[in-house]
Amino acid sequence: MMSKADPWPAAAAGQPRCWRVERAADGTVHAGRAPLAWRIDEPVAAGEVVIRVEAAGFNFKDALACAGHGGVMRTPSLVPGIDAAGVVVGPAAGLSIGTAVIVTGNGMGESRDGGFATHLRIPAVAVIPRPQSLSAADAMALGTAGLTAALACDRLAQLVDGRHGKPDEEWLVTGASGGVGMLAVAMLAGDGRRVVACSRKPAAREQLTRLGAAEVLPPEAVVDPSSKSLVKGRWAGVVETVGGRLLADVLRSVRTGGAVAAIGMAGGVDLVTTVHPFILRGITLAGIDAATQPTQADRAALWVRLAGFWPQIAVHFPVTRLGLEDVDDWATRMLAGTTVGRGVVLPG
Repeated sequence: MMSKADPWPAAAAGQPRCWRVERAADGTVHAGRAPLAWRIDEPVAAGEVVIRVEAAGFNFKDALACAGHGGVMRTPSLVPGIDAAGVVVGPAAGLSIGTAVIVTGNGMGESRDGGFATHLRIPAVAVIPRPQSLSAADAMALGTAGLTAALACDRLAQLVDGRHGKPDEEWLVTGASGGVGMLAVAMLAGDGRRVVACSRKPAAREQLTRLGAAEVLPPEAVVDPSSKSLVKGRWAGVVETVGGRLLADVLRSVRTGGAVAAIGMAGGVDLVTTVHPFILRGITLAGIDAATQPTQADRAALWVRLAGFWPQIAVHFPVTRLGLEDVDDWATRMLAGTTVGRGVVLPG
């Protein structure tokens, strides 16, 4: 059971605040706007830095945390938000006041308070300087979704190397109306692939086409209805953001030597398949984890790439800007599968 009313006293005007979720021992979840649990002028632990958060990305994992999901929310009281962008207000480890920064992963929004707050305390080693060309809001329109899409596309390029450029090659992106899906469509199309975007949402068709999709099809149009363990090979590479039954179905139709980059689990965590796609067609199923796999140096390099990529898609990429008061509604809609593109929380 979840209480949607703010259960804490309202923050005074100008007082640091956040969106806090608390899960009681009986499983009851309370969530709402609350004053920050610490003072921004109090001493911080050695090696930590204080950031004034200008924007935070809204990921599916954050929606789960907002609902008190135990697999994400690993502490009874938590501020969600696995991404944040802002400026340093408390210097540490060579980061001077006013430095524009980005933080992703590193336990934020899972085991420690995350970006849905006006201020954030985080170990300085987790902080990356933000490219000058990216505003905080634009950086969070990309966020972990951008890192994940880039890692997936890079992995597919490694695995399907040598098969690029054939006229009949098609690349599939499932869950294409979400942040990762839309960004993957744009990245693959930018690399010259013929991209088929799979989405149930007619409202996303125009944006996906503008981002480079050659076709936008519903799941039933990309899945062979037969029960065979292998069906006609169609996809050279797949960015699969849904999981569950759809992932199993897609594996059957990957071409010889092709690959699938698996990212999401909104469609379920079970994978019921056979070994046939792997031992008869030599396909690869590669898991993508942007939270722990990239080193900080890798993240910094990816952000430089994303900063160069953003101007190519910004005009076509749907971003919804949210205040803290909008967090619950967006989380509910995201879990129901009715959002399109990316949500960005502006805590201030």
